[in-house]
Amino acid sequence: MNPLKFYSHKQSKLEQNTLYDNRAIQVGTVFRRVLGILLAVCAGMLIANGGIKTGAVLVILPPIVVFVMISFYQPAMLMHVVVVMGFLISLLSRYVPGIPFGLSVDGLLGLMVLVLIFDKKEYYRPQYVTNALTLILLTWLGYSFVQIANPLAKSKIAWFYANRGLSFYPVFLSILTMYVYRTKDHLKWFLAIWAGLSLFGTLWGMKQLFLGVSDVEQQWLNAGAASTHVLFGKLRIFSYFSDAAQFGASQAHTAVVFGIIALFPGKHRYRWLCLLIAALSLYGMLISGTRGAMGVLALGGFTYFVMTKNFRIVVLGIVVAASVFVFLKYTTIMQSNYQVNRLRTALRSDDPSLMVRKQREIILKAYMADKPIGGGIGSAGYWGKRFSPGTFLAELGTDGHYTRIWMETGVIGLWLYLLMLAIIVFYLGRKLWFMENTRLRQVLVAFYSGFLGLCLSSYTNGLLTQIPTGVLVFISLAFVYLGTEKKLG
Repeated sequence: MNPLKFYSHKQSKLEQNTLYDNRAIQVGTVFRRVLGILLAVCAGMLIANGGIKTGAVLVILPPIVVFVMISFYQPAMLMHVVVVMGFLISLLSRYVPGIPFGLSVDGLLGLMVLVLIFDKKEYYRPQYVTNALTLILLTWLGYSFVQIANPLAKSKIAWFYANRGLSFYPVFLSILTMYVYRTKDHLKWFLAIWAGLSLFGTLWGMKQLFLGVSDVEQQWLNAGAASTHVLFGKLRIFSYFSDAAQFGASQAHTAVVFGIIALFPGKHRYRWLCLLIAALSLYGMLISGTRGAMGVLALGGFTYFVMTKNFRIVVLGIVVAASVFVFLKYTTIMQSNYQVNRLRTALRSDDPSLMVRKQREIILKAYMADKPIGGGIGSAGYWGKRFSPGTFLAELGTDGHYTRIWMETGVIGLWLYLLMLAIIVFYLGRKLWFMENTRLRQVLVAFYSGFLGLCLSSYTNGLLTQIPTGVLVFISLAFVYLGTEKKLG
């Protein structure tokens, strides 16, 4: 065959293919333009008929689709977002009313379950479901499910909303954390997000203290919150949290965790940063005027001293705690400082709030005498007032997490819940006690100490079921299990 003829034939074929490719590109370009115009026309019609909200949905929908697609490749990212939303839900709900941001955690956890189900690399790991931590949480979840049939319950919808933080979140957060947070890098990300948003909370609180509240926050105060947040002309700082009690407890929790991390002996790359975060968080707790948060510091600090297994440090901790107690109880130093003065009132046996709490307990004891399974989950506190206003339990006031559990689940539920906490404390405490003293152990002990402090302070506030503390606690407890089982890569 003539080489020149062969080359000419080959060249003509290439030119023909190029022509086809150019035509395909042109057709594709025209198709995309037409499709874009049609989508724009459809979007315009939807916005014209549905208004601004429909337009907002159309704008937000594409990023959500991309987010869901990425989640199947990076499931740990979903847990990062859960932590972020745990902090920001109250802020978003206050400034963008009408959108149920509170259900975002539910949606993210549900998406995480779907991601794990369809991930071919995942498989059932019995140790993540059958260890003491998750089994006792599942037991409590089972009891809470039975409560839906409580004959005294006034609302099934209230049961759903109230039970999310009470039993759903602890189970799903613990198990899903064990699946998606697999490395020490994930632990670092968790701590970084926690530290950053806590610091943001402190700065926001300082802005409220020195520059005043925003118009939106003032409207919230005027709507009724001022009765508990403006005392003797002084504002109890609430930052961007749901209220001052939650802000103060979260700040105390952060101060305990990062303060303990900073105390690890030897060279520490982030020591001064952790100390700064702890100090600013402690300041945030003070300006919140939340007295119950002192329990987080007291028991959290004492737990750390014991877990050091160093007798001299234990004695030093007792001396420091006793000194603080004597300073607040038996002196009048810094009495003119509002924050110090308010902390002192927590140690008074005749404190009006304490007297009211004791009186309510007497009334509640008589009412609950013939109700061993309680009045039903969601019958007391915020959800009770929302879904069954005017009922006895809804109007009485909970005055603390354990009182609420007693009211809603009865003496049986209260003892089961306290048993659950005791098993978690003993199980994880024993594993930490025999763990080698490393930097990882220091972080895990910090998580464990913060948990015990919150257990004590929950006597006066519902800290273990509220966000962000509830989210942080059960993720951190799962980390304690993973770390002590050497499951963190």
